[in-house]
Amino acid sequence: MNDSFFIEQLKILNFKNYPELSIDFNANFICFVGENGVGKTNLLDAIYYLCTSKSYFNATEQYNFREGSEKISLITNIRKNESKYHIEINVEKRKRKEITINRVKEDSQIQYVGKFPVLMLAPDDNQIILGSSDKRRKMIDNILCQADIAYLENLVEYNKVLSNRNALLKQIFESGRRQDDLLDTIDTMLSALGTEIYRARQTFIDNFSIEFDKIYNHICDEKEKMSVVYTSHLQDDDVKRLLLQNREKDILLQRTTKGIHLDDLEFLLNDFPLKKIGSQGQQKTYIVSIKLALFSILTQYKKILPILLLDDIFDKFDGQRILRLFDILNQDFCGQVFISDTHRERVEDIMTKSVEKFEIFTVKNNGVQK
Repeated sequence: MNDSFFIEQLKILNFKNYPELSIDFNANFICFVGENGVGKTNLLDAIYYLCTSKSYFNATEQYNFREGSEKISLITNIRKNESKYHIEINVEKRKRKEITINRVKEDSQIQYVGKFPVLMLAPDDNQIILGSSDKRRKMIDNILCQADIAYLENLVEYNKVLSNRNALLKQIFESGRRQDDLLDTIDTMLSALGTEIYRARQTFIDNFSIEFDKIYNHICDEKEKMSVVYTSHLQDDDVKRLLLQNREKDILLQRTTKGIHLDDLEFLLNDFPLKKIGSQGQQKTYIVSIKLALFSILTQYKKILPILLLDDIFDKFDGQRILRLFDILNQDFCGQVFISDTHRERVEDIMTKSVEKFEIFTVKNNGVQK
């Protein structure tokens, strides 16, 4: 059985719709219930932010500030066995984000990522199936960056080098002056980084596919055949040769047309694209299975159970699939789980049938009541 983190307290100041809030938690299953738009998802996002130093939903920091405010403060107490962590994240407009653990300031945001692993499942995650390839790459990268600091560092550096290469391609196109020596140097750097990232992703997907099959078959009782296919330019060639072969094309288009920044995943239902033939219920089951498989892999990497955040999880799920889902969650699969839903009676019924101890908080008027 893996160790797990347990969030004991959450304090919020000026985060999204919350001016000020403090909640204590005493159970492994925590439920937030309330009407749409009252801030249930924002509570889950505050927990995600404290675990990762960023919002799950808003890449642009300004959208996380409550209207009219100049500073966000997020505070939590997290327990792991006998160890306790007091975490504070303070964000002021036009200033650098400050993160402290037990009153000690973190040197960098990159070094903080992965210390408190977390996974979020949200309704908009259907874009992993329906949306562009960058949604699916982001999903893989999100887990691997929490799992392995070297992967995160390689990815950050790759994106910097890629940006420099694209800027140089544009400069060459506009000026008409060749700079092949400089391109050779950049391509060598991009090749080394891209190869490392590709290898990590391939190993990850191999392990992920095994977990995904087990989880999906359990939830669906093996009624459908699902599969995940990883595609990358590097499966048939190496990066440096691809970059050289496509150099003239890249100059004309002023962007890099080959590399791991274009990797993708294909989701299949009975060997056909899920996004074209899958029902909403099938897509929801697929997404839940993907996320729980990612959770399992992250647990294997970190040797600890991450925090699991399930936003609006019961919508479009029939009773049998909900019960099978909780079969998985109760088999020492998860540590602390936070769930949001719109129907208190539904949540009480499911929790009473499925888990030993839980807490339900009603979210209303920018506040929370137990």
